[in-house]
Amino acid sequence: MSDQPEPRATSRSTGKEAGLRAVSTSVGVFAVLAVDHLGALAALLSPEDPGSVASDELAQTKVRLVDALGSRASGVLLDPVIGLQPFSDDPSLLAGAGLMLGVEDGDYATPGKPPRLFAGWDVARAVDAGAKAIKCSFWYDPFGSTDEADQFVADLVAACAEADVPLLAEPLSVPSSQADRRPIVVESARQIGALGPDVLKLEFPSTADVPSEWREACVELSEASPRPWTLLSAGTDFDTFAAQLEVACESGASGYVAGRAVWQNLVAEGAAEGDTAFAEARRRMSTLTDIASGAATPWTHWYNNDNRRIGL
Repeated sequence: MSDQPEPRATSRSTGKEAGLRAVSTSVGVFAVLAVDHLGALAALLSPEDPGSVASDELAQTKVRLVDALGSRASGVLLDPVIGLQPFSDDPSLLAGAGLMLGVEDGDYATPGKPPRLFAGWDVARAVDAGAKAIKCSFWYDPFGSTDEADQFVADLVAACAEADVPLLAEPLSVPSSQADRRPIVVESARQIGALGPDVLKLEFPSTADVPSEWREACVELSEASPRPWTLLSAGTDFDTFAAQLEVACESGASGYVAGRAVWQNLVAEGAAEGDTAFAEARRRMSTLTDIASGAATPWTHWYNNDNRRIGL
């Protein structure tokens, strides 16, 4: 295992620790399958007319993906409005993976609009529905106006503290800043991490083609972050994401939360039910988990109550 970042976060409560352990591997590494997508999944199923995709079709696609991949994941990230119901009806569909719910309404989390929760949903309801951890995504420009996003996160931090459940916060750089992603991602981690979420879910902090710059950016991110962080796939092609994940984990990341990098082309090609397609998706999940298990810094290392090198 590579050098680990110095522990900086405070210890977790009993409930938060249980939740983090429920969505991570036995050695404290996140290997989370993301299937909380709504509009993006509809666009893959019907590129010409995403609005024609029925909720039932979205839900059943999520079930097929989790059925194929859940046993290789430490956690499964679902949305509460369409994806959750089949798994509430039959929790065995999760194949032992911990349930994480994304509570933000992505239809409103567009640049220039404040983030908000799904109508009728909050942390308490998510926990009652079986969530072991909560995830929130939001657009974030740390060098611009952040008041609304900061308040959104702060409110969720307070609600998760009251419910004693961990929160993963996912600041997303606005499209106009993608060319200069490194300072955006690093400073976002610093600012959002200071608000008190338990884990950060972050974009790869470099758009460069130079591997040495990747490592420098990831080390800088680990040094700046006051919380353990995981790498999101953001629709990156699988081979690129696997290479990014290896560098990120060797530089201090605590694992991954991946969706489209694993299954997007399978869904897009209409192959979600094919044995060959599922075999390839399982290979991808296993590859990512092997990378994370071999190189990631366990989330436990970041907290004062456990500074051991878990898994060595």
